[in-house]
Amino acid sequence: MDEDNHQDPGSSMSSRIVVVDDHLIVLDGLRRLIDAEPGLQVVATCRTAADAIEAVSTKPVDLVVIDLRMPEMDGLDLVRHLRRDRPELACVILTADISDEELAEAMRNGVSGIVLKEQAPGALVECIRAVIAGRTYVADQGLGAAIDRIREREAERRSIMQKLTPRELEVSRLAAAGLRSREIAARLGIAPGTVKLHLHSVYGKLNITTRVELANISQRLQLGSS
Repeated sequence: MDEDNHQDPGSSMSSRIVVVDDHLIVLDGLRRLIDAEPGLQVVATCRTAADAIEAVSTKPVDLVVIDLRMPEMDGLDLVRHLRRDRPELACVILTADISDEELAEAMRNGVSGIVLKEQAPGALVECIRAVIAGRTYVADQGLGAAIDRIREREAERRSIMQKLTPRELEVSRLAAAGLRSREIAARLGIAPGTVKLHLHSVYGKLNITTRVELANISQRLQLGSS
């Protein structure tokens, strides 16, 4: 971890930023880019997640810029760790690419901004300023569309989770995984007839008629995860 101890006349009012990337050239470039901006100050540059955790725990920090792909602990794991101890900490993900699943995980863990490395340097500065102001920032149209899809999927998932009872969710997850009624009954310690009653209730609530449909919904909305 490298500390940046220089102070400018307005540094006491500057937003304090930690930058995390395992490539030295990228790390130095990001530090120079951010430090050149009025009101922004890089207080530490870190090549590992461990260094970032130490920096955030020992310094006043307002925002962390995190590379998604890092050895030992990836960016999303680092976000989870940092925000567990500092729920108010703003986090921005910097990445060359990101999957829909990673986007969903980032949103669930409170990431406020996502910037692709192929974008112009100014996009990162815009993102940092937007996040510090309490807004979310995603400049890439493709990412924005993906996030809209994820939000719709999460809303549908929440709706289903609210419709089904805990026992119906258990039965649904096992049925979607391919278990037969007798196997589900043995797993849950209930009668096979009770399993069928639960499935009948689930089908009615979800407006479906087959286990194939249930499996498709479960896979698409990740009902198997808590």
